[in-house]
Amino acid sequence: MESFEQIKKDFEFRDDDVKNILKLRPVMENYKEEFIERFYEFIFRFPEAGKYLKTEEIIKRHQSKLREWYDDLFSGEYDYAYFHRLYRIGEKHVEIGLPTHYVNASFNFIRRFFIEKINQEFGLSEERNALVASIGKLLDINLDVLTAAYREEELSRYQIMTKFEKTLFVTAKRFSDMLDFALVGALILVSFFVLGLFVYDIYQLVFGIVPIDKGILMTLGTLLVLWAVSELMQEEIKHLKGGGFAIGAFIGVALAAIIRKILIVSLSAEKAIELLSYGAIVLALGIVYWLLKKK
Repeated sequence: MESFEQIKKDFEFRDDDVKNILKLRPVMENYKEEFIERFYEFIFRFPEAGKYLKTEEIIKRHQSKLREWYDDLFSGEYDYAYFHRLYRIGEKHVEIGLPTHYVNASFNFIRRFFIEKINQEFGLSEERNALVASIGKLLDINLDVLTAAYREEELSRYQIMTKFEKTLFVTAKRFSDMLDFALVGALILVSFFVLGLFVYDIYQLVFGIVPIDKGILMTLGTLLVLWAVSELMQEEIKHLKGGGFAIGAFIGVALAAIIRKILIVSLSAEKAIELLSYGAIVLALGIVYWLLKKK
């Protein structure tokens, strides 16, 4: 880890800032339990919070560590031991697989909480501005050290690779990116085909080529598929920007396609068995989609 003195110098964290933090300590001590309560309300909005805070025992242990971090933050002692404790917290986050997004979002909440309390206690004044600046520097230092563990983990994994493994890794990454762009291109092409099918359904409906009831259901079904493909394309664009793979969107397209078939087949009384089979497929896809959303 980089010299802790150099880190403080890089963030321009000086003795005046330490004095400001010490001035805040008795004030912020009054808000410690409120901070813990509101912090937990905030983090449990994360979709996968329960994955990391599974039991009451884990929650109590985490709350205890959070109180220790809170006390350390306003201790005024920012030496090697302090930075080492921060780095160990970051390593623990890496060990449990906590996304850096959760860490960054949490620090955004912490910053807003502290500014809110400083505003309440000191109002609009030069003193308030100095206190906000000092606590902001310290929080930025905390975030930098915590996320350093993630950077070290990525570097260590890459550095232990052989030259062949590194080449293979880079090639695979580029090939994966090419496939993602190819998938987006394919979705654009499919969108045009579905749009053409929609226009064709309108044509058949307007010129009486199909009965009006069947034509309306066909058009609505195609419109549903077009909407699903649009959603899938948006999810794939998010994936290109670093998001997860949207398997739920693919299931949504499959559901839309099957529902379109059901709308058409439902007009024919002699296709009851076929209709039941489509219904079973919709039920299976619906259960899988529900399980994915629940997870």
